Amino acid sequence: MIRLAWHDSGTYDQGVDEWPQRGGANGSIVFEEELAHGANAGLSVAVNLLRPIKKKHADVSWADLMQLASAEAVRAAGGPAVPMRYGRVDADGPHRPEGNLPGAAPPFPKQERTPGEHLRNVFHRMGFSDQEIVALSGAHTLGRAFKERSGMAEFDATKYTEQGPGKKGGQSWTPEWLKFDNS
Repeated sequence: MIRLAWHDSGTYDQGVDEWPQRGGANGSIVFEEELAHGANAGLSVAVNLLRPIKKKHADVSWADLMQLASAEAVRAAGGPAVPMRYGRVDADGPHRPEGNLPGAAPPFPKQERTPGEHLRNVFHRMGFSDQEIVALSGAHTLGRAFKERSGMAEFDATKYTEQGPGKKGGQSWTPEWLKFDNS
């Protein structure tokens, strides 16, 4: 859920004046065209988990529902309560082209030479500083990645994820992949 909310928000471009073309938390990731972007591999699983809730609460926007699910996932993992503001408006269709989110590995979309250069190209567009990029990247310590959901061609499970709830395997960055911390 955290990844879903981030990938919906991560299309933001502060250099674009008009909404919804500037992207951001606007629910556009539910449209097949955006959901099919390489960086969004596997996020249909999260969207499908939210569909019954959206159906039951049709007056809640997709954008608000995704951000709420993310905030609750952080809380459930032992993280802080994330203050919520509601009232996001859903886009009426996909608006951001492929390649606006970080690539998992080279070659990068704009032929950047290093991962750092690539991350700066992606996140400076959103107004992030280097310090904020590092903090955001730390969110990867929560959860696991699976080959079919990551877009990475080569992938090995780590020792941390052979045991635990849900589907076995995947790759985590830390042994406590269900705990919100700064390990």
